[in-house]
Amino acid sequence: MLLKPNEIFVNNYKIINIIFAGIFGIVFLYSGIFSAQKNNHPIPSACVVKPCTSTGLSRGFSEMLRLNISSAKQYNKHVVSVFLFFVIQFLLRLAIVFYINKKNAKTIMFIDIPVVVVLYLYCFSGLIF
Repeated sequence: MLLKPNEIFVNNYKIINIIFAGIFGIVFLYSGIFSAQKNNHPIPSACVVKPCTSTGLSRGFSEMLRLNISSAKQYNKHVVSVFLFFVIQFLLRLAIVFYINKKNAKTIMFIDIPVVVVLYLYCFSGLIF
């Protein structure tokens, strides 16, 4: 059975969104398993030699998952906006997977891409600029 181009597009877009939701889910799982309090994160920071703006994000994410916002901010002052980006993207990817169909696929994509770009620039502005 051959799929029409629009059906292929919808299926591919679903797959891409499932992959991204999975990546975001793994980030949350990692942050939930490893604790800032125990300092047991197995992936070392790339900023060991010279501190950078992303220092403390993993520990901050761990604290954000535990709703310790003030503690999370002590690890990295940008952690709240970056964490919210990940939460919004995770939920948005799941929503797209469940609600996209061949009738609304192009509309969703044309709304999704600029929203992601603007949200990324806003949430990561403290780390980028």
